[in-house]
Amino acid sequence: MTDTVGRALIRVQITSHEQMMELKELISGAHHLVEAREKKRITQIDMANRIGVGYRTYLEYQRGTNAPLAMKALLNLLNLMDDAEIVRVVREWNELKDKV
Repeated sequence: MTDTVGRALIRVQITSHEQMMELKELISGAHHLVEAREKKRITQIDMANRIGVGYRTYLEYQRGTNAPLAMKALLNLLNLMDDAEIVRVVREWNELKDKV
């Protein structure tokens, strides 16, 4: 492996690790925001059920050991929108998920 390729590979690994940490912190922060809004403690099991994933999967999200590509892609897309567009997307999602 050339030195340039090795440095590029390390850069990719570091970037991936940083994204994983940011996602972990975002999930944990969102969990706490929901708890604050509802004024009660929400277990990891309950939150996993609410978002439609298994307990172990949710635990991995919070630990930063699992970060699905779809979640990263969605967050990247939302980052390209302004606040009003994000609110519209979330409201449309709420309407769709209630119908299914």
